[in-house]
Amino acid sequence: MKTEISTFSNEKFGKIRTVYQNENVWFIASDVCNILELTNTTVAMNGLEDFEKAKLNLGLCGGNTNIISESGFYTLVLRSRKPIAKPFRLWVTQEVLPSIRKHGAYIQPQRESEAIDYYFPNFSDGLKLSMVKELQQKNAQLQEFYDDLLSTDGLLDMNTVAKELEIGEYALFAYLRGKKILFYNKDMVNVPYERFRKEGKFKVKETPCHDGKTRNVTYVTRKGLDYIRKTMRKDGMLGVAK
Repeated sequence: MKTEISTFSNEKFGKIRTVYQNENVWFIASDVCNILELTNTTVAMNGLEDFEKAKLNLGLCGGNTNIISESGFYTLVLRSRKPIAKPFRLWVTQEVLPSIRKHGAYIQPQRESEAIDYYFPNFSDGLKLSMVKELQQKNAQLQEFYDDLLSTDGLLDMNTVAKELEIGEYALFAYLRGKKILFYNKDMVNVPYERFRKEGKFKVKETPCHDGKTRNVTYVTRKGLDYIRKTMRKDGMLGVAK
């Protein structure tokens, strides 16, 4: 079965092609590199982690096509010093990704109708109303789940934070490392810089492993989640409905 390619066009940036695999968005690497003015796609991909890149037979000329994950996309964009990098990132995070995910994302309560009007202006009023009700129901369920998590020990694991912010977990780790909020420790575990621990935004706990050893696991406080959200919004990493 041929994988469907979604193409997004912009007068300023040109086109970018994406594929949806296993509930994850992947970008055609050459499109991203062309926009960022990276002349050698292979060299650019060599700087990515293995989980941030792949090859996929999309039925295009030349055999398998190089693709990069959301995490790989953020890594390349954050490394770029080109003036076009920031507006390109804004376009992808505020238009391309929301369009792919459609209305399955978490929308800030009381702004469901605004979000539907923004992303689906040509839909009928009846369909919009149905979508708004669906979002409101989903938001209520997510809020209940979120409150239950925080009522235990006030901490959220990174996977839950990533889902709350509608971003892949690996992409979130890459973004926070790029912002010098997290770093790899000697065991290649993402942990916060001491400043952010002291400010009460993160907490690191030792968790037992199957081999009898322990490893550090990073958790986020409510204060930390608010900080990450504000930082991402400032960088244009959240959709307009956030």
